[in-house]
Amino acid sequence: MSFVRQNNKILSFVSGFFFRGKKSVGQLNKFQKLIGYCFKTESLLKHSLTHKSFVSQEDTKGLLSNERLEFLGDSVINCLVTEYLYFTHPDKSEGQLSKIKSLVVSRKILGEIANGLELGKFLIMGPSEEKSGGRSRMSTMSNAFEAVVGAVYLDGGLVPCKTLLERWLFGRIEGFLGDESNINYKSKILEMAQRDGFGIPRYVTVSESGPDHAKQFKVKIIIGGVEMGEGTGPNKKLSQQTAAQNASMNYDRELILSRIKGEQEDELLSQ
Repeated sequence: MSFVRQNNKILSFVSGFFFRGKKSVGQLNKFQKLIGYCFKTESLLKHSLTHKSFVSQEDTKGLLSNERLEFLGDSVINCLVTEYLYFTHPDKSEGQLSKIKSLVVSRKILGEIANGLELGKFLIMGPSEEKSGGRSRMSTMSNAFEAVVGAVYLDGGLVPCKTLLERWLFGRIEGFLGDESNINYKSKILEMAQRDGFGIPRYVTVSESGPDHAKQFKVKIIIGGVEMGEGTGPNKKLSQQTAAQNASMNYDRELILSRIKGEQEDELLSQ
């Protein structure tokens, strides 16, 4: 079976599922106006909005949900963001551009863009996923945004994808970069520690508290054998990020060196 025939078969199948999902033509038109692009092949749009929870029983090969389009859209976004940053930041090195790009294409930022589009309310998903908050889940929305971009690419090529990103993403990049909440403190403290020869910071979970649905984790960060900060949060990842933020504010190269020197002298005396 040729690629075109196979793809058309998948899109036809998805269209049937979509109408079972009770999404009206008016809603589709509203979404197309929001993103500023009118699909020639509307089934591509429907496919991009179909969450795996809606087709899970019938979709044994993973072809009916938006996951393949998400895979494609991720690459398209990376390409266009890279091009944009290359021309708008001529003074930045390859390493600096890579850091900026990793933030811009992150789940957090793309999720914010999707939230601005109210993308969640247009998704087609299973009842259990919807009841569990799937329409506002950041990962689900960022993945769906990537899928929509993938669908636009297949329907119209790179130019409308670029127009879409210019409208919804590119103009906000400087704001994202200036927002302190978007700083990756784990990367920042890693660079500081490695620059000064202390190796990779170590994160140690100090405690876990609270019921399963509302856990709180406390984590400490150790650099060169010296504790440099603590952080708490609803999961280990956020706790580590907070600990890294505190460590970056408390970071003192001379203090770490003196502690290391003191421990080495104590060891010599004990021998």
